[in-house]
Amino acid sequence: MKIHLKIIDLDGIYLQSDVDLINIVTTSGELTILANHLPLIANIKISHMYTKNDGIIINYAIAGGVLFVSESECKIITNAIENEEEIDFTRANDAKLRAEDRLKSPNDNIDIKRAEIALQRALNRLSMK
Repeated sequence: MKIHLKIIDLDGIYLQSDVDLINIVTTSGELTILANHLPLIANIKISHMYTKNDGIIINYAIAGGVLFVSESECKIITNAIENEEEIDFTRANDAKLRAEDRLKSPNDNIDIKRAEIALQRALNRLSMK
């Protein structure tokens, strides 16, 4: 039995597919979502997630978000998500360096929390390599 997965990012619907399972990391811990799962709403951490369908695993870097699960559908709303083939590792490394520079800067105008999140997102994407 499959569960319908719908991922929505800032550009609209990123993915819509029936899958065997979704493995995702929430603020409460790692979850595997299957068909007929109990209803659930959870915050997603900046992390990796994967789907499995007919034995094929696809890995993603996800920049946090919200997870909504019903018995037959799993919806993910996120600012950004990329599968491992879509990641531009040069761009991710550049983002990492920019975030590190911002964190090292003595400038009071730097938003430290935003720079820390940018660094986490870049490191998450780079770890898919």
